[in-house]
Amino acid sequence: MIPGFERYGEFLTDEGRTMARAVREFVDKEIMPYRLEIDEDKDRVIIQRVLQGLVNLGIQRAYLPKEIGGMEMRDNVLLEAMIEELARGDIGLATEVFISCAWVHQPAIWSNNKVVLEKFSRPYAGDEVRCGCIALTEPHGGCNIESHDAGGRAIRTIARLEGDQWVINGAKRWPSSASIADVYCTICSTDPKLGTDGIALIYVPADTPGLSFGRWENKMGMRYSDINADIYYDDVKVPKEYRAGEPGSALGQDHHSVVSLITGGRMYSAAASLGPAQECLDITIDYAGRRYYAGKKVREHSLQACLIGDLIISLESARALYLMVAQELNHPEIYGDMASDRMVSRATAAKCYSADVAFRICHTAMDFMCSYGYVKETHVEKYMRDVKMANLWVAGPHLGRIDVARGYYPTLPYETVEPFE
Repeated sequence: MIPGFERYGEFLTDEGRTMARAVREFVDKEIMPYRLEIDEDKDRVIIQRVLQGLVNLGIQRAYLPKEIGGMEMRDNVLLEAMIEELARGDIGLATEVFISCAWVHQPAIWSNNKVVLEKFSRPYAGDEVRCGCIALTEPHGGCNIESHDAGGRAIRTIARLEGDQWVINGAKRWPSSASIADVYCTICSTDPKLGTDGIALIYVPADTPGLSFGRWENKMGMRYSDINADIYYDDVKVPKEYRAGEPGSALGQDHHSVVSLITGGRMYSAAASLGPAQECLDITIDYAGRRYYAGKKVREHSLQACLIGDLIISLESARALYLMVAQELNHPEIYGDMASDRMVSRATAAKCYSADVAFRICHTAMDFMCSYGYVKETHVEKYMRDVKMANLWVAGPHLGRIDVARGYYPTLPYETVEPFE
């Protein structure tokens, strides 16, 4: 089979290939032998050991600016390739790593908010494991905060400026790493009536008075490697400089950052989905090479070979799509800004297709292996449980498809036409 770091072809540079190889070797050694234990690692002992190993590899500081001790890597292809390799071991671990090494810092980087970068991002360039959280979804609705049509008016977590402080009230639902993160990048509104101009991204330290958390969600998969819990904001007060888009940025910068975060999150989901899919495919091919009927290995029969061939075609086409979109994100001067309708559409298409393909591959692997696929020791059931969430988060399969379509609609105003008689 093609080595992991070679799956990305010419999309990766030589440096990127070396990095992907290092991540793959780490996953093989430090995650793959402990997959069953990670599922039951309530105290997160194994998880913390794995995260520390990734810090030692330099992953946590990789995308931070050099002026705060980071490596300032800006290659979207490499980021997604590393995510796919990590998700091959555990998609929940890949999620925590992605949020902590990239997602949570990006609004401050885009806005060049030096106060936030110094206070909250610089520690991530150190040698200790750090954890960040993006708080987006709210209890009263699901992905409506991400909806283009809502235009920021659906946000119910309100931040009002009192003197030199933001006072935040509201609640968030389903954020990853809630209750265990060091800092919470919270999506608020200064006034829902202002629409997108009212959107504010505000960083809240974990020890801030008024910040509290619900119980950990008891989920089907990723129970301890991706912690989800409610977050409550009761008169939470933070300095006004903790807003990502301030000081000095144009009105609407935080809205631009939110849309860019959504694009990045959907790209992450595409790559992360294919890690479990690739592993399930590898397990299936290996299983079919060790079992026989009618005098031949299972995979040498045309029926099973065609089935495996279809899985390979789906997987390779999904990977090619997300790699192509990642390469486009590397060249906004050609393909458009990360927050443009086109790039939101492209990233969402990669996410929807990859998540659908991944779940189908994991499901088919279990069908292929029958009862052997259903037991924990073969790991297929783990991947099928875990990968389903990637289909549901960051807009889900339905709003996602609407966003895909919107990217292909004309941008000119609609003509006024008379209704049909």
